[in-house]
Amino acid sequence: MDKYTPGPPPAGWSAAVPPPVLRVDRVSKSFAGRRVLEGVSFEVGEGEIVGVVGPNGAGKTTLIRVSLGILRRDSGTVELMGRDPLRDPGAREGVGVVFERPVLPDGMPVVEVLERAASIVGAGPGRVDWAIRAAGLEGHEWKRFSELSAGLKQRAALAHALLARPRLVVADEPTSNLDPVERVRLLDRVVSLSRGEGVGFLLTGHVLHEVVRVADRLVVLASGRVLASGRPDEVASLVGSVAAVRSPEPGRLAEHLGGRGFRVRVRGLIVEVRVDGRLPELLEALADASRMGLRFYAVDLVEAGLEALLEGGGG
Repeated sequence: MDKYTPGPPPAGWSAAVPPPVLRVDRVSKSFAGRRVLEGVSFEVGEGEIVGVVGPNGAGKTTLIRVSLGILRRDSGTVELMGRDPLRDPGAREGVGVVFERPVLPDGMPVVEVLERAASIVGAGPGRVDWAIRAAGLEGHEWKRFSELSAGLKQRAALAHALLARPRLVVADEPTSNLDPVERVRLLDRVVSLSRGEGVGFLLTGHVLHEVVRVADRLVVLASGRVLASGRPDEVASLVGSVAAVRSPEPGRLAEHLGGRGFRVRVRGLIVEVRVDGRLPELLEALADASRMGLRFYAVDLVEAGLEALLEGGGG
């Protein structure tokens, strides 16, 4: 019997869009009379990476705590898996969390830590094996947590967060303590899990160019308010046309970027790069540079563009 192939849908018909795994609507929060969040709204869909970027003190961590129902909001609504996590803590069962500085038992091999955690959430050995592979821990799983590098500790934390088959992983500043190569590797894992496994990610950070490279949508937060949101190209269009990349090996980096078709100029330890509307391509080229072992510390004009946006919206 021939396999049935459905025809095109009728005119005007559209497939149902699954509800977001997280919806935050007009949320505000104050501490001792000081407004920390003011009317914040955004959503995270199935398999979507949403980046929340802003300077230290912008309210990012408070936003995460309110979104998970760990901290009571003053006003607005939060729906986590379609439920209010403040009133129904069970909504958090579909969420994994990765903190800036992960803490797992130091004296145990990572695989044993994961096996114990898996038994608590009802996951079998197969899920532990999968989480180790998904987080890129192969070859390191029998090391004690205390023996891991900062990057591997963060990957162990990611594996831990994946054990309960989460629909959403919340990662609060996960790359802040990592070197550039490990930052790229960790964020590449995030993209792979989002695209391949349908896991949604809420990713916070203050380094705009890192988050722009992997996010489907960006939320720019400052002083507790959303100053801009949208696709990365929409937000990135607010930054300048020249990027100044600081590197201890500017000649090699300039050669690499020049080979990608960028106009570059070296001034001391600074490589100036004409962006000309190619910011996503520049960020990918810098990610490739990190994978090759080329070192750089900041993309200053990208950061300056964010600061200009924040100042312009500070009113």
